[in-house]
Amino acid sequence: MNNDLKITMGNNVLNIRVGIILRKGKEVALEISKIGANTAVPGGRVRINEHSFNAILREIKEEMNLDLDKSKIKRVDTFENFFEYDGTKFHEIFFLYEYDLNEEEYNYIKSIGNNRDNETTFFEFVDNSRLEEVNLLPTLLYDIIRNR
Repeated sequence: MNNDLKITMGNNVLNIRVGIILRKGKEVALEISKIGANTAVPGGRVRINEHSFNAILREIKEEMNLDLDKSKIKRVDTFENFFEYDGTKFHEIFFLYEYDLNEEEYNYIKSIGNNRDNETTFFEFVDNSRLEEVNLLPTLLYDIIRNR
C-alpha cells in the first residue's frame, strides 16, 4: 500500500511534498529529469502521519543514501503550487528546507550522480548564476534559492 499524501479527486490531484536546497557555496544540487526538461530540488511526497522534517530525511536517504545532520537542516518556507500536467490539475502544498553541505557530503553527491530511488533522474550541482539554464519547478524556487 502506498502511504504517500497524494489524493486524486476526479481530474484533480492534491500532493503534499517536501524539497531541500542542498547548498555548497553558490552551488545547489538539483534533480534533473532524463526524459523531460524539468528540474527540481531533491525531495518527494510526505507520507500519511509523517512530519515533513522526517519526510525530507527519508527522501534524501532513499534517493542519495545520505544521512543529513539533523541539526543543520533549516525550514525555509511552506507554499502552494498550482499547475496542470497531461490534463490533470495539481494543487501542491510544498515544505521547503535548506542544508549547507560540508566538503565530504558535496563530493559524495557529485560522485553518485543518479537517483537511487528513481532511474529517470540524476543529480547535478548548478551555480546560482546558471539557474535560468534549467527548467526549475516550481518556478518560485528561482527567487528563493537566489535570495538565500
